[in-house]
Amino acid sequence: MTVKVNNAVLQNLLVISKRKQTVNGKGQSQVDSCVVECDGDMINIMSLTRDMTGLTYVTGHTATDGVTSINPTTLIPIPDIDRVLGILKMHSQSVTLRHDLATNKLLFKSSNKQTTLDASLDAKAFSHSTETINTFRQKAWSLAERIDVPNATYTTAGGDKIDAVIHYDLDSNDLFEALRCDTVNGQRLNRYKFEGGGSTLKITVGDPHLGQTTTTLTGKRDAIPKWECEFDGGLDELFKHFHGECLISVFDFTKFGQGYRMLINFKNGSWAFQAALLNN
Repeated sequence: MTVKVNNAVLQNLLVISKRKQTVNGKGQSQVDSCVVECDGDMINIMSLTRDMTGLTYVTGHTATDGVTSINPTTLIPIPDIDRVLGILKMHSQSVTLRHDLATNKLLFKSSNKQTTLDASLDAKAFSHSTETINTFRQKAWSLAERIDVPNATYTTAGGDKIDAVIHYDLDSNDLFEALRCDTVNGQRLNRYKFEGGGSTLKITVGDPHLGQTTTTLTGKRDAIPKWECEFDGGLDELFKHFHGECLISVFDFTKFGQGYRMLINFKNGSWAFQAALLNN
């Protein structure tokens, strides 16, 4: 299986898919491996965090000079995102990827360079996991199929459709600016308190001892019921990669004992689905 991709686009999608966060002052990736799906002139990655609280779908145009549309979809296993990023940084803007199913080798080729990496869909999704990269990919897609992103609905395993009860049309950069205040004086608590009502959304981060910051954002919609919950999952690291308006839709699963879920539609084909902390 061979595809030609735009190096910068692929690197950006892989960095987002890692879902970097900080825990106890130490940075970590919530996703170690993934599968790049190449379809026509698009590359897509559907990833699920190791604790299965965060689902992320990213997509981008990868057309380069002389690229040929790919049909059917080609699957490229990425056994270790950081290793692949290290390889891509050494290659030029246009990179050809070739995965050999017989030898489980992934070849990166650009101009006068080529790099070979062991890569199999049957490799472990995480270092201490019994599930394979492909199994975890299928699990992610199984969850994604329940989510209707354009209509902001979720279908339960029993077939019941749940509508999001809260919606905000906000600027992605404004959200990033609010969330990144979690780093004031080096805190990085990875806790983001969301409070809403009317047309406003308040985001509070940080500890008062070192500096707690509350940002108030105003959406285009009003009559939003009051709600409150807390998220983790490195949301600042997610939003830093996006620009322009996004739609935040919140699902109330409290009657199922599952708290809130937030659907983030970046309105460019990419989206994320994040669970709130269960103590809310």
